[in-house]
Amino acid sequence: MNRKLVTTEKAKADVIPHMNYNFFADRADKIKILDLILNDTDLRMYDLSSPYGQEISEYKTVDEVEAKFDLDNGDNFALCFQLWTPRHKGKPVFRKIELDPKRCNGHTFRYSTDGWGLIQLYLGGIKNNQLNHSHLGHFGEKGALKLQLTNTFNGRVSDWDWTEIQLTSRKLKQQIRNKMVTRKIESFDVLHGAERLERQGLVLV
Repeated sequence: MNRKLVTTEKAKADVIPHMNYNFFADRADKIKILDLILNDTDLRMYDLSSPYGQEISEYKTVDEVEAKFDLDNGDNFALCFQLWTPRHKGKPVFRKIELDPKRCNGHTFRYSTDGWGLIQLYLGGIKNNQLNHSHLGHFGEKGALKLQLTNTFNGRVSDWDWTEIQLTSRKLKQQIRNKMVTRKIESFDVLHGAERLERQGLVLV
C-alpha cells in the first residue's frame, strides 16, 4: 500500500526532535494509547493549544477525551496534546496568545502549552478515505539549546532532566510497539485497528 508523508505547520515546529515516532492508529488504537498514558504512567496530558477564548484543559481519564473529541475523523494530526511529568523537572508554560479579532471571528485570545521537554502526542484522523498518521516525539537537549536564544517563552533548557525525558519516551514507544503493532510501512508502525481499516480499503498516509 502506498504511503505519502504530509508536512504540517505543527510538524515543522518540532525542529530537531530527539524522538520522532510515527504510526497509524484507528479509534480503538488511540483509546489504548490514551489508556496507557493516563492509567499506566505518571504523565499528565494537556491541550497543545486551546480553542479560541478558552484556557488549556488537562485530561485525566480516557472518558474525558472521548467526550470532547472525535477520535475517528480529521486531518493529519487532528488532535494534539502535550505530555509532562514532574520527573522531567522543568514545568509546562501555559502561554496566553493575543489574537486579532478581525481575523479570528471576534476572539481575542487563546492559550498554548509550551516547554522544551514536553512530549508531543499528535493523533491523525480519517478524511477522504485516508487514515492520517499519528506522532509521538519531543526535542533533544542539543536541538533545544540551538533555539534557546530565539525562543524566550520556553524558559531554560537546563531546567529539564533530559535523561529522564528520554527514558520516559522510549518506554512509551516500546510499550506501543510491543502491545499494539502488527507490521511496518517503511519506518511507520501499523497498529491493529489501522491494519483493519487498510483491509477495508482505507489508504494509510
